[in-house]
Amino acid sequence: MRMAVGAAAGDGAEQSPGPAAVSLGLSVAVVSSLVNGSTFVLQKKGIVRARGRGTSYLTDIVWWSGTIAMALGQIGNFLAYTAVPTVLVTPLGALGVPFGSILASYLLKEKLNILGKLGCLLSCAGSVVLIIHSPKSESVTTQAELEEKLTNPGGRDSNHISYPRLGEGQGGRKRQSKNLQGNENTHPGLNVQLHSNQHE
Repeated sequence: MRMAVGAAAGDGAEQSPGPAAVSLGLSVAVVSSLVNGSTFVLQKKGIVRARGRGTSYLTDIVWWSGTIAMALGQIGNFLAYTAVPTVLVTPLGALGVPFGSILASYLLKEKLNILGKLGCLLSCAGSVVLIIHSPKSESVTTQAELEEKLTNPGGRDSNHISYPRLGEGQGGRKRQSKNLQGNENTHPGLNVQLHSNQHE
């Protein structure tokens, strides 16, 4: 019995990512977020350059670099999601917003006012706060756990939560208590619930 428990504990330890994997996953998520934030800036820069030359943007290397960067950023996000929990990777996607704004101010000569700078600062602060206070996510390892989470998203305790029916007054409660009294012999566990309802 102890060997089985130890093996189960060892399996759980192997499933949880180590500090090195978490650091690598977060690094990939940050880099991919910054790359995703620069894609539209590079594409617009390529369109502006092609328009100035009077040619199609499909012939501009800057536009193609932005398109390739978009694909690489999405691949990096996919790798980060497989390495670390989702609650850590998702907030880092907001870092692409301030990076894209700052890059646009340099490449496209767009002016970033004080409200834009404040928004960039709040985006970074919000990402950090979400990562620090992120909840622990439970990993699904078996098909039975997946079916349980799909059929009962609130957990096992949600089955014991009772909600009052609309249009059910005192008469409905009395009829329910009479039905429960008739079933006390076959269901002894309902006695506790009956007394609690009567006190209410």
